[in-house]
Amino acid sequence: MGSHTASIRWAAWEGEADLALTFPDGWAVRLCPPADAADIGETGVAAAFADPVGTPPLGVMARGHRRACVVVDDLTRPTPGRRLVPPILAALGAAGIADDEITVLVGLANHRPMVGAELAKKLGREVMARCRVRQHVSWEGCVPLGTTTRGTPVEVNPDFLNADLRVLVGSIIPHAGTGFSGGAKLLMPGLASITSAEAFHRGPAMQGRYGVADTEARLDAEEAAAMAGVDAIVNSIPTSRMGVAGLVVGDVVRAHRAGVDIARRVFATDAPADADVAVLSLYPKDGEFLQHLTAFSPYKTAPRPIVREGGTVVVALAGTEGFGHHGLFGPGRRLAAEQPTRLRGRDVVFFCPSLYPAEVPAGVVLLRTWEETIGWLTAKHGAASTVSVFPCATMQLAGSGAA
Repeated sequence: MGSHTASIRWAAWEGEADLALTFPDGWAVRLCPPADAADIGETGVAAAFADPVGTPPLGVMARGHRRACVVVDDLTRPTPGRRLVPPILAALGAAGIADDEITVLVGLANHRPMVGAELAKKLGREVMARCRVRQHVSWEGCVPLGTTTRGTPVEVNPDFLNADLRVLVGSIIPHAGTGFSGGAKLLMPGLASITSAEAFHRGPAMQGRYGVADTEARLDAEEAAAMAGVDAIVNSIPTSRMGVAGLVVGDVVRAHRAGVDIARRVFATDAPADADVAVLSLYPKDGEFLQHLTAFSPYKTAPRPIVREGGTVVVALAGTEGFGHHGLFGPGRRLAAEQPTRLRGRDVVFFCPSLYPAEVPAGVVLLRTWEETIGWLTAKHGAASTVSVFPCATMQLAGSGAA
């Protein structure tokens, strides 16, 4: 790699590429990758199932149960369901639960349903052939269970509640409200009604911070998970290429915190301060514009500003899904943002070849080619600038990882 070129990860689930970004010769470019880790392989996956955190092994837990629900997130998340669900099915089968008594339920929250080819990417065709696969519907049919102590009504998918063994399969990456994703978040809001999800997002619980494990939102979701009877989680910590850097199995709280410890090590990033420009790749959530706030994880967790006042943040995304869809966020939705994303004293611009200006909110600076992006940056910053490039910013934590 030349001194004026840096690559970012690009097009999660839809190509999985390294995209080389070339900068003018007079610019000082620094690549800021996460610490990362090697994929643990199938041996590591098996070891995690054999040594759960805070529960017996899944096969032991399943004894005496008749119906299971295995919840998996969608393609807006980097969870490799096709690697994690088969060992679960094996454990359940060994305990006497037949495939036709297992429901694999996609915890969509308020995202759009997936089509067949997307389900195959997430789950693998073997799982689809063996089990009943359903997708959560948030706007009808959810069963009320009560209200959390923080005031969130808990209304949950009936397929989940009809099972007598309930497992959540997700991944642990930084999140602005719950600190990290994974764990109980796949229940609240993943399997909640739209009413519950709206209350969860509106409440003070969502005033969290990237990289902090015990936010109010996290504790609220865990209370909801206890009310709904979650038995276990299976949570991966992704590598920078959506492999499995770590895996935790077990109790919805204890196993999740063990996964957070791994995530902090894997995502730790050395982030220099006061660059003129920072490029934040939205990977592995770079399919849709609606996810763009997640790219700010290294910006929000750095001990000192990674971009100087007057500088620019470039959010880079493939945008294979365009603007994206969410039942609560976006134009005309209940929780739609009225203003484009802003940072005090810095410009925010977007590099996305797949979006058109009419698709994004008024005031968003959208640049559809890298050449156009460099032209915009050069016009502002001149011929000699400093640039920090974060190749998978959504999975990166700067400094201590807790801002």
